[in-house]
Parts: sequence; C-alpha cells; structure tokens
Amino acid sequence: MKKFIAATLMAVSMLLPCQQVMAEESAPMVFEQVGINIDFEDVIDDYENLAELSSSGIISHDPLIALLLLDSYALPKETVYELDGMIPNVSEEAQEKIMKVARDSYRELAYVFVTDAEDPETAVKSVIGELPEGAEIIEVGEAEACHYLELRLPLDKPEVNYDDLAEFGFDTEALRLAEESSLEDMKNFRTAFEERLGKAKLYAPIDPDAGIIGRTISFETTDLDGNTVTSDDLFKNNEITMVNLWGTWCPNCVNEMEELARIHTRLQEKGCGVVGIEWERQPIETMKDEVLAFLEEKGVNYPSVIMPEDNEIFNQVTGYPTTFFVDSTGKILTFPIAGARVGEYERTVEKLLGGEEVEAETDSAKEPNEGSGYRVIVCDPDGNPVEGAVIQFCDDVTCSFQTTGADGITVFEAEQQKAYEVHVLQAPEGFKPDETVYNTPDTYSDVKIILEKAE
Repeated sequence: MKKFIAATLMAVSMLLPCQQVMAEESAPMVFEQVGINIDFEDVIDDYENLAELSSSGIISHDPLIALLLLDSYALPKETVYELDGMIPNVSEEAQEKIMKVARDSYRELAYVFVTDAEDPETAVKSVIGELPEGAEIIEVGEAEACHYLELRLPLDKPEVNYDDLAEFGFDTEALRLAEESSLEDMKNFRTAFEERLGKAKLYAPIDPDAGIIGRTISFETTDLDGNTVTSDDLFKNNEITMVNLWGTWCPNCVNEMEELARIHTRLQEKGCGVVGIEWERQPIETMKDEVLAFLEEKGVNYPSVIMPEDNEIFNQVTGYPTTFFVDSTGKILTFPIAGARVGEYERTVEKLLGGEEVEAETDSAKEPNEGSGYRVIVCDPDGNPVEGAVIQFCDDVTCSFQTTGADGITVFEAEQQKAYEVHVLQAPEGFKPDETVYNTPDTYSDVKIILEKAE
C-alpha cells in the first residue's frame, strides 16, 4: 500500500497541508480551496494524538481537481514530529531508520477529490493511477458543477519496527502497546469522517491561484555561499525560467533533483533554464555545508538560492515541490505545478515557447453555477473569505451595489443571456484597491476575485 501511495500520489501525498481556515472554537472546519465545510473538529480533538484532516488544495486546473486528505498514525504524532526534528543531527544510517519508522507509521485512510470534469472518476484515476486492491471510489455529492468523490483505501495493520527507535531513547514497549489499538481507532476515525462528510456543506473550491498569471515574482536573497542574488539576475538571461521551490526534508523534492538537472541542460539549449528556491525546516545557517554536499551529490547544475523572506507569492505556496514558470522579467506565465510532476515541466515550457496563449486569469475565475443569479466570491491570496467588499454589478444602462458577507460572497439576481461587468467599488480596510474589470459570461456564473493585502 505504501509503495502504491508513494508512486501514484507523488504530487500530493507528501505536500504540506494547506492552511485550514478555522472559525471560533468548536466551529466546523472550513477548507475553502476544496469547497468543503465539515463539522469535524470534535472528532479531531478525540483523536488529536492519532489523526489529521488536511488539504492539498487544488492540484490540477484542467480539469479542476482539489483534494482533502484523511490521515492517521500508528505512532503518536508528537513522536513522529520528534523524529522529524532529529534528522539533521544524526548519521545517514540513523536518518534512514528514522525516516522508515516515520513513514511506516503514516496512513492515508481516505481522499476526497473535487472535480469539475465531465467524467469525474476518470479524472481521479488520472491522478492516482490503478486502484489498489480493496480500494473503492464513492460519489459523495455534487455542488455548483463540481463532483465530490471519496477514494476509500483499505485498512491494514501498521508494520512499524519500533526496535529501530530503541537507540534514540524511545520506550518501544509503550509504542507497541499504542499500536495495538491504532487499527481499531483508524476504523472508528474513518467511520466518523464518512458520517460527517455526508452532512458537510459543499461548494465550488476557491482557487488560491486565481489571478496569479501575469503577476511578477521579484525578490532579493542570497545563495548558499552568502552572495547577494536578485530575481533579475536569475531570470534575465532566460526566455523562460522554471522556478522550483524545494527542501531537503521533502522526499518528492529530493527524488526529482537529478532529473531537474537533466531538464536544465536540455532547456539551456533553448534559451531557458531552472532555478531552485530552497526552504528548510531547520535554520539554513546550520545546514549550508550539508545542502551544498547534497546538491553536488545530485549533480545540480542550476542556481539554487535561499527562500527570500516575506515574498508575497512564495508565501502562498502550501506544498513542496511547487514549480512556477516565468519570463525574463519574472512575470508568471501559467499555473504553478504542485508536486514532483517531472513529465509536465518540459511540456509546459514547450507550450509557452510555441506561443500558446495563456489567459490572464484562471479557468475557474468564472465558472457556471446552478443557481438563479451571478455570485461574486471575494477572498484574499490565502483563500480566506473577504467580508465588506463593495461590489458594483453593471449592464449597459445601470449598476447595482452589494457588499460581501462573512463568507466573502454576494449574489446579484439578473437576467441571463446577457454579459455584465463586475467591479470592486471599495476594498475593505487592510486590502489594496482593485481596478480590474471582471466580465461575466452570458449564463449564471461565479466570478472569483482575489484581493491583495495592503502593505
């Protein structure tokens, strides 16, 4: 099972969880980027040492595919995190032992895929490949032209070699006793999740990448030798640059490094190239020698620099690796790719070099809906709803005005078969003005607007 998950869910299984937008205590858990509002916080509290509900958000734009994950551990989570923190301070042999124990303790119990594909099951299988024996896909529901499908994975007893932890001072007998109840707990946890999922509020995912095409990546940082480097230095000599966000702690990042070096060599022949942006969980000052040795071992032949501080675009990234495609000025040309999907990198560059047009807004910025009006959804770059935005909705003759509620949404009742203009007449305090003109299609639709935060 673990080999299946590692091989077929490369782009999602090891990604950092997206921000979970939490309301006040005991309120439902809201995953804006997936379009699920689920009353599950009390269940998480009951299993706080065992389980997680997290989101990798939107992992594909064509078709739209978003993902919610139900995860569990045989080891207590505190122990898994403690092991993770030990990695930089132990030998390579010990690292391998620690990584194996942590991996063996981790379980994906279920995935919920949200997609607007006409054939949703085929779209899901395009991500996961062949289903493992005993797995099944179950339709959960539909909302606003999106299908919600649960991939329910078979449960098996964790096989964790606790003896490998004895040398690090762990009470292996206590860990074995904890494991005895973990499988039953996993079953109960998943049953509770499925019951709550059946009652969850479903709505179209809010895409954090909406409006990202056309924005410019600009920064100043240093390389691993301490030399100052700017984005202009890195991009100006390439027609297109692949900007790959990575870290040594991320297995999928590490696994693709050697292939990225080969891709860089091929792209250099076309006037393009790769740039690595490195983010570490440990202070980079303590890891420079280790990282330089790692890059040499992997044959990395492209620039790799330290993640700049407080970069507005990079701060939105919730999973590693993530790869952007920019022109010589740093302008983003297409959607970023989440996960180690090496087969897509060069195809994307070839498409851009071939002059294929890239829309200045995402495919999901204007989506049809099944309601009786035009819905305007306003959120910040992290996908959080923005309350108090004054929206102007105009036809050829008149304009009407409404303000977004706590969910960031306002709905205009208007005649179909007619295109309208949507403006942000006034952004609420803490946000920049937006003078963009958003045009609706001639059918009832959702218009999604990302408001940038004020400096």
